[in-house]
Amino acid sequence: MRDCRPDTAPPPMRRLLLFWLLIACTLTGAASARQVYPFSISAERSASGSDLIARNRGPAPVSVRLALSAADNVSATQPLPVYAVVRPHSEVRLLQIRPTHPGRGLRFSTQSTFSIGSFHAIPDPRATYRLPFANGLSFVISQAPGGPLTTHTADDSEHAVDFTMPENTPVVAARDGVVIETEAENRYGGKDRVLLAMANYVRILHADETVATYAHLAPGGVRVRPGDRVSAGTVIGLSGATGYTSGPHLHFVVQKLVRRNDGFAMVSLPFRFFVGNPPYVFEPKFRHLATADYATPGKAPPLADAGRVVQGR
Repeated sequence: MRDCRPDTAPPPMRRLLLFWLLIACTLTGAASARQVYPFSISAERSASGSDLIARNRGPAPVSVRLALSAADNVSATQPLPVYAVVRPHSEVRLLQIRPTHPGRGLRFSTQSTFSIGSFHAIPDPRATYRLPFANGLSFVISQAPGGPLTTHTADDSEHAVDFTMPENTPVVAARDGVVIETEAENRYGGKDRVLLAMANYVRILHADETVATYAHLAPGGVRVRPGDRVSAGTVIGLSGATGYTSGPHLHFVVQKLVRRNDGFAMVSLPFRFFVGNPPYVFEPKFRHLATADYATPGKAPPLADAGRVVQGR
């Protein structure tokens, strides 16, 4: 364990050293608070060479690309690079390495990259999503495809939707699934691009292996853990304004993983909400005033007055 007590410095220096060590310890604690996804690849000796084994101890499928960056007297059992999907809580042999000339030693090194999700995912065209907030509440869509955009211009967000929403509003799952990743330790938000990767969020895997992300949640505002199974309507967190944002809102996006260049990337997908019983299904649009009513017959959401729309990012 790191010792953060400055015991031997003279008094003025001790105060200064204490100040900096407290900062260092705080930053170290903050950096270590976020858990690393439990996926690994190891080379294990076998009777005839080495096996490269991938182990996924987490709740999500993991896509992996494996290549050899250097090799001497090496024969691989399948073409390289290897692309594979490792199922949750499982392990798989990605590759067997054998000597090209038996009796001689072999040497190799590997290059690998992995991403949470399956690049084999096929989105269900029949899927619909309930609104991601509690019954009886109404919020305006401040960004959506086809409307004016301040962000949402990259492949991973072009079909995302923003709801202008006060901080600490309960956020619910929009579709049944398994929580695969969360972040709740970020404290700050604002229009500074240094905050781009500092939003709190929950990510949920669906039956078709698409993933929904609920972002900009409040500090400490996550109510679920990786591995939890949730039903549509289950409270998963509280809205906030963490990360790169011009104000409190909920960012909601559905994505799938794809192969890209020498690795993987998330791309956003179009999706449809539903309201009412029987349901009315609709594509989210800028200025929709969406009401989470699942007791009366569904109807098309009206457009809000322009003055009610607050641009979020």
